[in-house]
Amino acid sequence: MADASSGQSADQWKKKYYDQLDQLEQKESEWGKLESLLKRTIGRLSLAAEGHHQSLDQHIRDVRETVREAVNTRRLESILEKLSANLAKIEEKSKAPPRQIISVLQLLTDTLELPASCRKEQEKLAKKLAKADDDSHEMLTREWLALIKSALQSQSPSQNEVVTEKEKKPGLLNRLLGGSGDDTNAAVNTVTPSSTVLAAGNELEIYRSCFITFLDKLDNTTSPDGRLAAMRVMARDAHERVELDKLSASLALMLSEVKSAPAATPAVTVSTTREATVKDDMPSIQELLIRLLEQLVVPQDLLADVEVMKTRLEKETAPSDWQKLLKDVAILINSIRSRMQQEKNEFETFLHQITNRLKELDTYLQTEGASLQKAEQTGKEFDNKINIGVRDIRNDMNQAVDLDGLKQSVQTRLDAISQHIMDYRSAEQTRIAEAQSSVSAMQSRMSSLEQETHNLKTVLVEKNRQALSDALTGIPNRLAYEQRVQDEIGRWKRFGTPLSLAIWDVDYFKKVNDTYGHKAGDKVLKTIAQLMAQRIRNTDFMARFGGEEFVMLLPGTKEEETLRLVNELRKQVEECGFHYHGTAVKITVSCGVSSFHKDDALAQVFERADKALYRAKKNGRNQCVIAAARSD
Repeated sequence: MADASSGQSADQWKKKYYDQLDQLEQKESEWGKLESLLKRTIGRLSLAAEGHHQSLDQHIRDVRETVREAVNTRRLESILEKLSANLAKIEEKSKAPPRQIISVLQLLTDTLELPASCRKEQEKLAKKLAKADDDSHEMLTREWLALIKSALQSQSPSQNEVVTEKEKKPGLLNRLLGGSGDDTNAAVNTVTPSSTVLAAGNELEIYRSCFITFLDKLDNTTSPDGRLAAMRVMARDAHERVELDKLSASLALMLSEVKSAPAATPAVTVSTTREATVKDDMPSIQELLIRLLEQLVVPQDLLADVEVMKTRLEKETAPSDWQKLLKDVAILINSIRSRMQQEKNEFETFLHQITNRLKELDTYLQTEGASLQKAEQTGKEFDNKINIGVRDIRNDMNQAVDLDGLKQSVQTRLDAISQHIMDYRSAEQTRIAEAQSSVSAMQSRMSSLEQETHNLKTVLVEKNRQALSDALTGIPNRLAYEQRVQDEIGRWKRFGTPLSLAIWDVDYFKKVNDTYGHKAGDKVLKTIAQLMAQRIRNTDFMARFGGEEFVMLLPGTKEEETLRLVNELRKQVEECGFHYHGTAVKITVSCGVSSFHKDDALAQVFERADKALYRAKKNGRNQCVIAAARSD
């Protein structure tokens, strides 16, 4: 009975040992996935940043190549230092006064071929333009216009007469840049009739040429889609000055819009609604790093460090800070990884302890088995000696001649039997004492091992919960969703019950972060997650997919019913009355819904729901859109 119990206990411990090994392999796999995710994130960030500045592209490519395989820390640090130095230079250049308008005037001044009488004024103006910036563009534009008209006057006889009202209109760049039509210089306001007649055609050509050249310098990849090109065609086909004046007024209005914008741009930039929407929704590098930190499973004692890093990423936004931020984020991630490695080492140590205890248990069982065999052998020997003593007594009784001799013989035999009994009892007592001591020691070791196992099981349960939960919102994370969706798909295929997938996205979430800070954004995500998670059915499943995106699985509901359910949730979010530090903040969400149909794969359903979400965003947000059965 004791052998069976000991064998069963050994099997249980071996099973626990193998289970712990499986969990260790799973944690190693999860860390491998996280490391792969970090590499992909850095790779995608580098692809997003590439092409913005030629001097940075090679460093960005070096970063991407360095993290592609095994990471060389020294090489990566060297690349980041060079990248930071270049970013600092670019930032210094960006802080220089704007010279977009002045640079165009300077180029026009340098390329114009003016009469010899105007060369000296042209050189003086060129020197002024070389030192000036856009703040003084109005004064220099008037000087440039006076120079052009002086050049036109010098081409015809001088006979003073006031020009007509049509010719009194402000010059091209005066109109473009908001200059006054009145000029105190008589040379600007007066030309002779003969010069008007003789130079009218030539002046129109110069006007057209300057206007088209100006448009050419303004036009680039960031210009309004097609508007400057259309102006260029209209200027080329213009036959009267009034047509060019109208085009000048239109361009001046466009330039004034650029001038009044909060941030200076290198060229005319008028974004369409869709472009503005995409730009608003595009996360910055700091936001991507914050989202990355939110996806990590962070040990309890490092949570404060992660919060500090998130605050720094929110406040330190200058390009010169990127190297330090990236380095500190990498150090923090390494700390998290080191802590996980430490936990892994502790777990391995515990498994080694279990192995040693199992070896001790095996040795104990083998010793007990040998002891039992020895006791059995001793018992047989004892029985044999008793039998021999009894047999000898019987023989003596049969062969006895006199009574005294028989008494003496029986007494001798009984003394021998008594001695055998005493020896056997002494040996048994010694064996029992040794067995009790071994059992007591083993029980103590097993009790200690059971306590350690209980503690480890508690830790593993908590780690498993953390691995499947989103650290910020407390609801299931993407890993939990990937596990659950496979189970739901299996039930859908087995029983044929309806299954719907909904993808949610917080509207204008980037504006919330930019306006109120990331702590407000975190509070928005927590509020939405808890509100929606509390109001879905017990059979439904909700997880944070990443960033401000959430995903839902709604089994047992057809598309129409699913649409009704998600619309109710959408309205509850809209009416939740979110406040941050006493300020009301309007929060809305958009949703795309798709259902599983025959022969559907998860990727197809997810893509349909994602396209439906995009349509909801494009149509104005704060709405739920259901996808078509097969395609959007």
